[in-house]
Amino acid sequence: MKTHLLRAVRIVVSVGLLAWVISRVPIGELASELAGAKTRWILAAFAVNSVGIAFGAFRWQLLLRSQGRRIGAPFLYGSYVVGLFFNNFLPSTIGGDVIRAASAKRRGGGTLTENLTVVLVERMIGLLATLSLGGAVALSGVASSLDSRVPWVLGGALFLAAAGLYLALSNPVRRGALRGVGRVPFQFVRRTLGKMLVAFELFSRDHGVLWANYFLSLAFQFFLIVHFWLIQFAFGEAVPFATFVVVVPLVFCVMILPIGINGLGVRESAFVWFLTRAGMEPAIALALSLASYVIAVGQGVIGGGVHLWREARGRDSGALAEAEALEAPAEP
Repeated sequence: MKTHLLRAVRIVVSVGLLAWVISRVPIGELASELAGAKTRWILAAFAVNSVGIAFGAFRWQLLLRSQGRRIGAPFLYGSYVVGLFFNNFLPSTIGGDVIRAASAKRRGGGTLTENLTVVLVERMIGLLATLSLGGAVALSGVASSLDSRVPWVLGGALFLAAAGLYLALSNPVRRGALRGVGRVPFQFVRRTLGKMLVAFELFSRDHGVLWANYFLSLAFQFFLIVHFWLIQFAFGEAVPFATFVVVVPLVFCVMILPIGINGLGVRESAFVWFLTRAGMEPAIALALSLASYVIAVGQGVIGGGVHLWREARGRDSGALAEAEALEAPAEP
């Protein structure tokens, strides 16, 4: 009951935020921008996004290999887009990360929990890379031109990234922190910190793999930033690339907050807020965000096709059932 209530609240928040940001943009202007979008730039952004996913699949492969599970990068790429399908089309049922973990278990062995832990580590390293990219430009003129508070936020992000990497790589510090998690006042924070620290413990003897994954994650985030930068050209904008290096990590950090469904509404509000401060018209900023969502949906459509093909050939047989069992709420 609690799970369903939380999901309903998140749906209401997403719809509310989306309605709010659309109400602040003239509908005629938004429709005109979307109708006049240059397809070649959207396709270029889609291609760059695909390259980014390939980097994501490769970093996932490295983590799995360090745990003795050898799975080909093409299979993991397919699992990545299958995860996007479940995130974009079935956000209220099966999570994409759980599907990815179940798929890797079926292919490479291990338990579902172990494979889900690997996915969690990959996600966390990606977050640290995002915070690092944003923090690296914390004192730039671009950051302060958006808002005087932005450099402080990005500086805090850089500090969190450094602290996170230190916790991940320092075995004594991480184990000491794990013992102290029980004294953290909020249950959600305790549970999250505990999962993070235990997940990195799995790689306590593989620091080289973590560092390699971190640098691959920087490349992954770079391609995502390029993908957003390219989308603007579809609407005739030419905001400097450095602005997107600042804005995209900030938007991703906002999207981490569990207040919406799949970032819908949260992403659009954040892009409009930040990009209008960089001189972009609100209608174009919103159109850019919506176009990026269309690209994600397009990747999800491909993932849906991969999922159907695998199910037909028996290559992912049982993965969906395992994911459903893991995500089903426990009986009272």
